[in-house]
Amino acid sequence: MEERHKNIKPTYDLVVKKVFRNEEVALQFVKDIFELPAKSAKLIEGNQIFTANSNVESDFNIAVDILVELDNHAQVIIEVQLAKQVFFINRIWAYLCKQVNDNIERLKQNEEEQLAIYKKLPPVYVAAIVDQNYFEGDDAISTFLIKEETRNTELKMYVDNDTKEMPLLKIVFLELKKYKENLNNDYKKIRWLEFFGNKQYTSEPDDVLVQADNLLNLRNWTKEEKRMYDEMTRQQDHYWASLTYAQEEGIRQGIEQGIERGIGLGIEKGRAAGREEGIEQGIEQGRISVIVNLVKEGIITKEMGAQKLNLSEQEFETYL
Repeated sequence: MEERHKNIKPTYDLVVKKVFRNEEVALQFVKDIFELPAKSAKLIEGNQIFTANSNVESDFNIAVDILVELDNHAQVIIEVQLAKQVFFINRIWAYLCKQVNDNIERLKQNEEEQLAIYKKLPPVYVAAIVDQNYFEGDDAISTFLIKEETRNTELKMYVDNDTKEMPLLKIVFLELKKYKENLNNDYKKIRWLEFFGNKQYTSEPDDVLVQADNLLNLRNWTKEEKRMYDEMTRQQDHYWASLTYAQEEGIRQGIEQGIERGIGLGIEKGRAAGREEGIEQGIEQGRISVIVNLVKEGIITKEMGAQKLNLSEQEFETYL
């Protein structure tokens, strides 16, 4: 399917933040994805821009990607992930818990609110927009709630000044690569897969979605925003190119080394045997290079890298 925008990727950090700075767009996204009754939304966090190859540890210390607060005080964290991370769900949980704790600390600062902390404590939800698949099956949108194990009763809470109960926890994953036409979901949700996946809309977009789409038009951007986006694109392209090069270079070197070893077995026979051995070694060397790069980029841990290569952590250290 042809992309709506040729020169922009809607899931890059700078672009996502530009989109959700528009509070009308943020409100519609939250209402569509979480089915929450809300009349207004404001952006609490989302101005800091992360570079394409940001370090995981520093990202954790900075903040969440986007934090939106609704007029009923409910809060929604919006996280976007391009590369698959083994501990991404753990990371989401850490962000969510940290936000709840921050809310408690904020309420403690006001003496009057100290007596009503639990009454005023808002629910926190998470929307994860991911460019890689995390779950089995074909469902592009996965919603997780807290429910009683046998009765399937959902755990809910009251929010101050709101007579309706709200879900205690709600985490929604939008897996962009699982998008296909005629998905069996509410189109109000599907259109956000189309928006962030840069797909053509299968239904006429309403005014809010048109407004969101206009934010992706580079002609409407400032020079500074264009410069930052160009830099982010170069970094991201370099990152993926370096992984591809590492694998290809490992295969090439392995073939050459294998052929050299094979010469000792005889010229013709040696070349055939050496090439076969070299390809195998090259693939393995390329695999090692990719895993090492993933660890250096902070996408997986050293422990996970060692496990994937069937090495001890001490043996794996020699490659870093």
